[in-house]
Amino acid sequence: RSSGCNPSPLTDGTRIYAYYKSGDLAALDFEGNVVWHHNLQDMYGEDTLWWDLGTSPVLTSRYLVVACIQTGPSYLAAFEPATGEVAWKVDRNLGAPVEAAQTYSTPVVVEYNGHEQIVVLGADHVTCHDAATGKELWQVGGLNPDQEQYFRSISSPAVTNDVVIAPYARGNTVTGIRMGGAGDVTDSHVLWTKQGLGADVPTPAAVDGKAYVCTDKGRLVCLDAETGENLWEWDPPKGHDAYSSSPILAGGCVYLTREDGTTFVVRLGDKPELVAENRLGEYTVATPVFVDGMVLVRTEAHLFCIRD
Repeated sequence: RSSGCNPSPLTDGTRIYAYYKSGDLAALDFEGNVVWHHNLQDMYGEDTLWWDLGTSPVLTSRYLVVACIQTGPSYLAAFEPATGEVAWKVDRNLGAPVEAAQTYSTPVVVEYNGHEQIVVLGADHVTCHDAATGKELWQVGGLNPDQEQYFRSISSPAVTNDVVIAPYARGNTVTGIRMGGAGDVTDSHVLWTKQGLGADVPTPAAVDGKAYVCTDKGRLVCLDAETGENLWEWDPPKGHDAYSSSPILAGGCVYLTREDGTTFVVRLGDKPELVAENRLGEYTVATPVFVDGMVLVRTEAHLFCIRD
C-alpha cells in the first residue's frame, strides 16, 4: 500500500523540503529550483527497512530534522534549512530485535518547560532529544516486553499537556508517558498502558488533555491523556476498507478518511455525532491537510482541494 514518496514534504514559507526512499533529501524554492540536495544513504549508510519509507522530515525553530531508525545503524540528523549544512547527528541504537528495530513513524517537535524538544517513537522505545543538539534527554522502554521480532512501528506519537501518547505493538497498545526526567524513566514516567486499543497505521490526534485514537478499522476512541480513561467511543458505518489516514481535528470536529476515499466528519462533545459523510471514490491512504479554510486530499490518482 506504500511507495517511495510516502514522507510528507513540508515548508517554512521560504523553501520546500522533501525526502524519499532513495535517501534523497532536498530543499527547493517556490519556483521548483533545487536549493540544496543530499543523499543520506551516501552520507550515512544504506537503507535497511524491509518496506518503503514512512517517516517525514520535521522542522524545529532552527533545523530540518530527519529520523532514520532501522535494522543496523540508526540516527537523527539535523540540517541548516538554508544551506543543507549538517548541524548535528546523533546515534539512536537501542537493541530492538530484527524488524522491531525499524520505524516508519514521524518525530514530534514540542516545547517543554521553555525548551524545544523532539519526541521519537520506534525500536521498542520512546526517546526525547534536545532540539538544538540532538542529545538524548530521556527514554522509555518496555513497549515490547516479550521482544516480539516484528513489532515495527508505523503510527507516530502525539503530545498534549506534556503527555506523550505512544501507539505501539502493531496496534495492540497505547501508552501515556509524562514528559521530563533524565535517563531511563520507564519506571517513573509511564502513566498508563491500554491493551487492544491502538492503531498500526493512523497517528492519534491530541489536544487539550485528550487523545483521539482511530483504530485501523475506524473505531474512534477519546482518552483522557492523564489517566488513560476511555471518555467515549464511536464506530463508523460498516465498510470493508481499513483506515491508513490519521484523524484530523478542525472546527470542533474530527475527520476520519477511509481507504476507499470516504471521509466521516464527527462533531466532538460529550457524545460524538456524525454530521457528514463525504465520498471521493478513490483509494486514499494519505492524511488530509487543512489550511486557510481548505481541505487538501491526495488520493491514488488526484489531488483534491475542497473549500466553502
